[in-house]
Amino acid sequence: MNRFLVPLCCLAFLGSAGPAFAESGIGFRAGLSLDPDDFVIGIHFRTDPISENNLFIVPSIEAGFGDVTMLALNGDLHYVFNADAKVDPYIGGGVTVNWFDTEGDSDTEVGGGVLGGILFGSTRQMFFEVKIGLGDVPDAKLLVGWNLH
Repeated sequence: MNRFLVPLCCLAFLGSAGPAFAESGIGFRAGLSLDPDDFVIGIHFRTDPISENNLFIVPSIEAGFGDVTMLALNGDLHYVFNADAKVDPYIGGGVTVNWFDTEGDSDTEVGGGVLGGILFGSTRQMFFEVKIGLGDVPDAKLLVGWNLH
């Protein structure tokens, strides 16, 4: 019972924080990766802005299924352009650690990526993202998702 008390208190604290965490939150993503050709699903966390209200840290974890089984840990930075329109474009990049399993043979690779996307919807919660891989990681990812905040 005691092991559940600390996480429960942390959740209660975060839930009561309100405006202090106004732009941060978790989100979900899904899409396709190219080479390897996989269906990708994942979860991410978007921090509050760390600079000038436009730069966000967005770590994520993704699982891919298809040509190979893949697990990716990503550490991305997003710079959001506030376009005063119905969409906000963003660019960014980051580092990724990928674990690949092909018929029992596994391999871990470290690489990077450059990305671009658009936030849309009434509160900019939905997004479409294109990520180009650098190194021994998927050549590209096409992702759609939802930010909860």
